Amino acid sequence: MKPIKKIFLITAVVCLIISCSKSDDFYDQGTVELKSGNVTQNGHSYGLDQDRYVTMSTMDLKVHYRIIGKGPIDVVFVPGWTNPLEVYTMQFDFFRDKARCIYIDPPGQGLSDAPEGVDYTMDMMADALYDVLRKEGVHRFVGVGFSMGPVVLGQFYKKHPDMLTKVVNLDGGFTPWPTEEPARQEFIDELTGFCQYIESWEEGEKQYFASMLLSPDTPDELMELVEYFYVYPSWLMANIYWNSSLEEPNIPPGWTIPALCIFTQPVDMDIVESGFPGAEVHIFEGSGHVVQWERHEQVNPILWNFISEGWPGKKY
Repeated sequence: MKPIKKIFLITAVVCLIISCSKSDDFYDQGTVELKSGNVTQNGHSYGLDQDRYVTMSTMDLKVHYRIIGKGPIDVVFVPGWTNPLEVYTMQFDFFRDKARCIYIDPPGQGLSDAPEGVDYTMDMMADALYDVLRKEGVHRFVGVGFSMGPVVLGQFYKKHPDMLTKVVNLDGGFTPWPTEEPARQEFIDELTGFCQYIESWEEGEKQYFASMLLSPDTPDELMELVEYFYVYPSWLMANIYWNSSLEEPNIPPGWTIPALCIFTQPVDMDIVESGFPGAEVHIFEGSGHVVQWERHEQVNPILWNFISEGWPGKKY
């Protein structure tokens, strides 16, 4: 399979959990009441649970993020292509009493600003992540990236290598570009054509595209988010997709930190090793792309074991 086809397949499935960049209908549903015996009030657990904004230092854009939980470890969750932070809904309560978790809506996504005339590059998204962490006084953290998320974390690591202590790749990663002609030009032509196709999408195309990605096992709550994809601006989809697929952000940053990779289908281990050297790898065949939602009962303990390894007195 050509690398560009792999990009199309992986990012296409993300459409299941796309949200309109300015829709807070799902967010307003609130937190599901915990069943762990923790005291709750109005459906919310006691403890830190706040949504906040920061204005980027490099441009006049507001970035939305949500902080949930308290703990000795800071964990930052970066969603995938056009996803809102609610893609991590099934992590909210699991990690609430284990770590301070920061869930971010990258620029152009979720409740963050999404003006036209802006180029939504991975470098800009890394800067947005830095501004959030600087505001919250975070100096060291574990980064979790879903789908496109590891590309954003990779750009961040290139700028601030001492801040990331571990990295988690949830069914995403880096796509190597061909280095020789004519394969290189074919890759560029296909990427250009696909982005032009995305930009032309109207509601009918979005509905059809999303319908091909549903599976019999997709949870009802996740399927409910599909409708938001229908109104997500096509120009914004194309812009983010183009920038996430460019060559420079897909050059692995040369991690020297522990890595965990979770995939939903067999992968080329040579490519995984080149992107995440020495990574711990788990494969959940039969799961949909949003593995942290569909297989959260299995995935969350794996995440926590990796994140908390080396920390004394960790909670389960």
